[in-house]
Amino acid sequence: MSRVASTYSNGRDSPPALRPRPTTTSVRHSYHEGDASKLASADHFRFPPPATLSALSTSPTKSPPGSPVKRVQNAAKEFNRRSISFADTSIPDDLSAMRHSSVSHLRTLSQISNAQASEFNEAMGGEVAGLHGRRRLQRAQTDSLSSWDRLNWMDKRRQYIQAYEYLCHIGEAKEWMEECIGEPVPAIVELEEALRDGVTLAKLVRVFAPELVPRIIDAKKLQFRHSDNINRFFQFVKKVQLPEIFLFELTDLYNKKNIPKVIYCIHALSFLLFRLGMTKIIIGNLVGKLEFTEAEIQNTQKGLDQAGVILPNFRGVNKHFEPEPEPEETEEERIERELGECGFSIKRLQRAARGALVRLRLGDTVEELWSYEDEVIQLQAAIRGMFARMSYAYDAERNTWAKELQAVARGYLIRKAIGLKLRSFTANERLIVRLQARYRGNKARAETKRQQQKLSKSAGKIVGLQAAIRGALARRLVQVQATQAHQSEDGVTKLQALARGAILRKSLQKDAKELKAKFTDNQTVQLQAKARGVLLRLSLKKDTEALTSNGASCAIEDLQAAARGLFVRQAMKEQKQELQASDDKNLHQLQAGIRGFLLRAAVDAVKSALEDKKDIWEKLQAAVKGMLIRQDVRGRQGHLESLLPTIIKMQAVARGWLSRDEYEDTLDLLQIAEDEIIDVQALAKGYLLRQEIQSTLTALDGQLDSVVQVQGICRGHLIRKRNGVFLADLETTSESVARLQAHFRGAVVRGQVADTLAYLEDEENTITVLQACVRGVVQRKKFQDKLKFYNDNMQKVIKIQSFVRAKQQGEAYRSLTEGKNPPVGTIKNFVHLLNDSDFDFDEEIEFERLRKNVVQHVAANEMAETYIDQLDIKIALLVKNKITLDEVIKHQKRFTGHVGGLLSNVDLASSDPFDLKALNKNSRRKLELYQMLFFALQTQSVYLARLFTNVREQGTPEKDMKRTENLIMGLFGYAQKRREEYYLLRLITRSIKEEVDKCATLQDFLRGNFFWVKLLHSYIRNPKDRKFLKDMLAPILRERIIDDRHLNLESDPLRIYHSSIGDEELRTGKKSSRRHSIGREEAIRDPETRATFIERLQYLRDLSSAVLDNLDHQLPKMPYGIRYVARQSYEALCERFPNESPDAVLQVVVHFVYQKYFKPAIVGPDTFGIVAKTLDEKQKKNLGELSKLLNQLSLGKQFSHDNIYLLPLNEYVAVNIRRMHEIFVDVIEVKEAETQFEIDEFDDLTSRQKPTLYMKMAEIFSIHRMVAQKIDVMSPSREDQLRDIIRELGSVKANETELRTMANAEITLYLNPRFQKVEDPDSEMKALMVETKRCILYIIRIQTGGDLMEILVKPVRQDDEDRWRQLLEEEHSGKRRGAYADTTTLSDVSSMTYTDLKRTALENIVRLEQAGKITRKNHYQDLLNAIAVDIRTKHRRRVQRQKELENVRGTLIHLNEKATYLEGQLQSYNDYIEQAMQTLQTKKGKRRTILPFTRQYFHIRELQRSGKVPKFGSYNYSARALADKGVLVALEGYPERQWGAISITIQSDEVGIFRLEMSFGSMIIPGGSMDIPLDDLLQAQFNNSQFMMLFEGMAKVNVNLFLHLLFRKFYRDE
Repeated sequence: MSRVASTYSNGRDSPPALRPRPTTTSVRHSYHEGDASKLASADHFRFPPPATLSALSTSPTKSPPGSPVKRVQNAAKEFNRRSISFADTSIPDDLSAMRHSSVSHLRTLSQISNAQASEFNEAMGGEVAGLHGRRRLQRAQTDSLSSWDRLNWMDKRRQYIQAYEYLCHIGEAKEWMEECIGEPVPAIVELEEALRDGVTLAKLVRVFAPELVPRIIDAKKLQFRHSDNINRFFQFVKKVQLPEIFLFELTDLYNKKNIPKVIYCIHALSFLLFRLGMTKIIIGNLVGKLEFTEAEIQNTQKGLDQAGVILPNFRGVNKHFEPEPEPEETEEERIERELGECGFSIKRLQRAARGALVRLRLGDTVEELWSYEDEVIQLQAAIRGMFARMSYAYDAERNTWAKELQAVARGYLIRKAIGLKLRSFTANERLIVRLQARYRGNKARAETKRQQQKLSKSAGKIVGLQAAIRGALARRLVQVQATQAHQSEDGVTKLQALARGAILRKSLQKDAKELKAKFTDNQTVQLQAKARGVLLRLSLKKDTEALTSNGASCAIEDLQAAARGLFVRQAMKEQKQELQASDDKNLHQLQAGIRGFLLRAAVDAVKSALEDKKDIWEKLQAAVKGMLIRQDVRGRQGHLESLLPTIIKMQAVARGWLSRDEYEDTLDLLQIAEDEIIDVQALAKGYLLRQEIQSTLTALDGQLDSVVQVQGICRGHLIRKRNGVFLADLETTSESVARLQAHFRGAVVRGQVADTLAYLEDEENTITVLQACVRGVVQRKKFQDKLKFYNDNMQKVIKIQSFVRAKQQGEAYRSLTEGKNPPVGTIKNFVHLLNDSDFDFDEEIEFERLRKNVVQHVAANEMAETYIDQLDIKIALLVKNKITLDEVIKHQKRFTGHVGGLLSNVDLASSDPFDLKALNKNSRRKLELYQMLFFALQTQSVYLARLFTNVREQGTPEKDMKRTENLIMGLFGYAQKRREEYYLLRLITRSIKEEVDKCATLQDFLRGNFFWVKLLHSYIRNPKDRKFLKDMLAPILRERIIDDRHLNLESDPLRIYHSSIGDEELRTGKKSSRRHSIGREEAIRDPETRATFIERLQYLRDLSSAVLDNLDHQLPKMPYGIRYVARQSYEALCERFPNESPDAVLQVVVHFVYQKYFKPAIVGPDTFGIVAKTLDEKQKKNLGELSKLLNQLSLGKQFSHDNIYLLPLNEYVAVNIRRMHEIFVDVIEVKEAETQFEIDEFDDLTSRQKPTLYMKMAEIFSIHRMVAQKIDVMSPSREDQLRDIIRELGSVKANETELRTMANAEITLYLNPRFQKVEDPDSEMKALMVETKRCILYIIRIQTGGDLMEILVKPVRQDDEDRWRQLLEEEHSGKRRGAYADTTTLSDVSSMTYTDLKRTALENIVRLEQAGKITRKNHYQDLLNAIAVDIRTKHRRRVQRQKELENVRGTLIHLNEKATYLEGQLQSYNDYIEQAMQTLQTKKGKRRTILPFTRQYFHIRELQRSGKVPKFGSYNYSARALADKGVLVALEGYPERQWGAISITIQSDEVGIFRLEMSFGSMIIPGGSMDIPLDDLLQAQFNNSQFMMLFEGMAKVNVNLFLHLLFRKFYRDE
């Protein structure tokens, strides 16, 4: 509407408007069309005079002769000669009765109504000067009117002008539609109401596009079905590409919100159809040619005022569809055109002139070069040498750089590869260590066994070798011990001395005891004294002898010297301490002088050293300065090189201008002095020629040596030429010469050989012995070198051996996994892979724990998300004043208002909160029934498939559908486990078949709102699908679109053109010379716009090709689930529509997969983790352009005129549609779900481990309630097992009451297949096959043989029985868990002997052979093949479990991230509520204080006395106070001097509703009371309405200031 209004106010052909009332009477009553634009801007609410003016009868549009419009225009000539007067209007009695009212404005209204009839009469005036046919507006005789009425008659008439013109435009549209559809339409005043049902518009569309109107809904009473008629009109105007500025909304017509825009659209459509040639009827101009009654005009004007719309500019419609006028040719354009016409002749003349000039210059140049031939030759030689040296230096430098770069690159790649391997090894270190240990143990045992077998064969030789080795080892040990003893001789000596001392002391103690026993104490003391004396004398004697020896004297002298040194150092230390204690200044000065002397000496030494190296420092400084200068020069050169094109262009322009100017001046001067110049040229040429000859002679004299050298070269060339001729002659006789030389050489060699042989014959024996010795030495040297090499590289040899063994082991495992008939040995070597290790058991436990955490986290996140959504709605309602803050806080307290209570990302429950055994019998039975119910719902997909169909057919609300979706995903454990994922895919597949069977066409499959699609969305949001989409799309979306901040894929040429103008102005800082207001056709002709347009389309095409390339490359990694759904959809559609081609069906599947799987990730990569940051509008638009192209490829259709600017890509689209078909042929080529997941319908019946499900009791009751409500839909049969379960469960309410102790608990359900009626007829044979395979595994581990038959017939020995008992003991001790140990068996092998085991195995084999399962023709190889298949399956199960663990961990990470986000959002909401509470408390505290004796004080006191205090406050203002605040703009009926006595009260007793009362003194003014909702004020503010009328039009207020007052008083602090 705003665009239409602006068009109306600014159009060139807007209706003429009255100028402001002039002072002179002669001008007051005249109209001039040129004043329309001035008045439209000066007084926008003043519209042209009524259509009674004859000046409005002319039409700027030329109508074809004979048309109805032309006939009306001819008939209007007579109409223009008459005056038009409105019918007398009747004066209502109530208005007449108000002439005695006490209210002034009511008396004025009564007077106006009484004088209305006479005022509205007009007389015909004269024509406007210069405008033929335009009549002057003139008043009738108004002598009886008052002066005020005479002054305002024109303003009163002006309000009806737009109503009259609008009725005329409706008449124009009515006449045109009647001519087009050939039948009458309702009258003009009834046409607005008649158009609401869209029947007339649909008939109009059927005339021009009958294919768009299959039927017209023509009910008598207006119904919403009539909107189909209007929609068909919308389809038609979009088909003919009517600009959006002329379109209207459905509510504009159906609800009569903007009927003028509908008439405006019909006008624009008529001109567009005329321009397109679809009709020859064009809409006419009936303004001023139709008559309407005063009541019709008043009613129309009243309707326009109530609608509050602005009339469009009807007169400017045709300008939008007229062809642009041909521009006049200027003088410059004429010159340019004539030059273009003579361009070929001018170019031919220019080419001839340039050729002549070039030939003249070349002739002069050749003559000059001939004169300097020798110098040129030398210069060329020097240049060639220089270029050769530069080329060689460049090649050498490039080769060196390339080698260095390659070395660095190779080093980087090797380091990166090593780093990746190390990270991989580190991440899987424990697993690799355990695997290596197990592998080495197996290899070591196998190698030991093999070595034992070899040793048993060569025992005799080995015994001797072992004896020799043991002898050598013993000798080596003795030698080592001797060496160690020698090395530790000192320590041993000390030890021996200590031992001898201990023995001696012990002996002395013993002797002392004996002596003590024999002698008395005195005798003992005397004996000891004598002994000490003897010992002391002996010691002195030894010391004396030692001191008198030469060696001792030297030692004494050294000791004395050391003692003296010690004493001297001690004395110096004491002196130093004394000096420090004395603090003598002379000492400090002495030390300072010494230090200064030493420092000066060091400085002089450095200076002398620098003086010696002066030349080196100067060279270094010069080199540094040179380097800096060269860097500066290189920088300046680089800057100049970057500006080189600009400088060259500038220099070229300057040189060209200067050359042309100089050339013209020179020509003028030459023409003036032509004769003198000829004489001077003749003299100059003679002089120059003489000078040239003299300089040539001088140069030859100076280059005499060079000339001689050249002559020598020439002579050498001649001699070489003669020698070449001679050599050529020799070559012709080369064969004869060669034969002669060969004969000579042969004779000489034969003579030498004969002499040598004669000499060797005499020394033959000696030579033979010598050769044998030499060969022995050579062989021994080779052996020693090889032995040394092996010893030096022993670790590498071990690694090579390990590699060879690993390769052999890998080949054996490959024969097991890929071979058809693996041998017995291979099965035996890898039979341990069937055992369930503790590692497998731990992984199963870990997976179950993580799966339980996923379910718990999903439930917690859903609960938090639901609460946050509700809280968001509550806060939104609070902001709009729909609810109070107390209700928000009450909702917050319902969930405790604490973040931790909703989001706890730790394990919610490690075990069940109750034990089923602790329940009573009835409760336990209920839970068992629930387990049976959930098992039936999981495995029997038909139940839920019927439910999904019913949900869609009944149009279930989105909220209930979301709840059902969460319950179903929880029922299948969110597809976190292989079994649940299999059954979920089965459910989706069954639902697809159910829904496809109800589709009438292929397109119904794409348009249907199926419930299984919502399940598919939840299923494909798992981490593996996110990872695949990230790996496929991230390199393209992130690197080529998101990170490219300058990328813009806009394809509209007009927007590209405007963008280029903006860039140019931003770059230059000046206004662009290109025009802004042009059409798209002219914009695409702009060279820059066209180049940008083509470049963007090419880039968009490259992006699409990159996406297809990545999809083709990443196809093997595409998750199985979406591929399986695509395949099932394709098969179901082919079965449902057999007459459709497979390509058409595949195209539907391609589009479905793109829309549901790829498009959300492309359009919103930030929601899939492909990019980490939030996208801006420009990036989203770029992604939308890429999605649009890919969507067209998936549709298999080329772009239509709806995307006219993408039509150039149709060739690319046509080529790549086939490619996308080929890719999706590979997409749907997947295995069956049973093969992929290795599950069938009998697994749950034969497995000992029951499937588990983690659910809350609330969810259990919700599923029960849902199934009970839909039991007739899910289970039509009365005998169905589902009905039995529901019947036995009873009502949901009773179960909730019975199990209320566990209402909020989360429990683990073990699903029970009790009611499963599926039976496997081959179950006995399968069990027998499993038992036989178990026996065979035991047998081949005890005995060996070439094939299984040989092992089975081999007799049992005692050592076989011993190995069998040892094997059983290992299993019973828990060291290993045997294969097939968890499978139900027919007999207990632990109680059997080995003989019984073989007998049982043979009996089972015979039974299997009789059943045709195996045959003895291949020696029962079928059993080994079955075991090999089990080994491969076991390995795949382990890999599958690892992937499941990774997926579960990834899901937990994403759930934790989402929980963190929700926690932050919840915290922000809680902070907002807390801030609102604080604000409310602060506000309440301030509002209690009211200044006494104020207007507000007395107002509140009066309310309190009357007991009518509003709930949310009341405020009283005078009209003058509100006017001073700018709130009140105008108040009709009261002069401004009375505004101070008028009171306006604003109060609120209901949320969002304000009561306004206006009184004069103590009396309420009539009509001065009203209720105004806050939403109306906000809507007016949103619509940019500056003013609003209150109190039935008496008061005019400023919307923004009024809202500010309300917010400040009722919602914010004072």
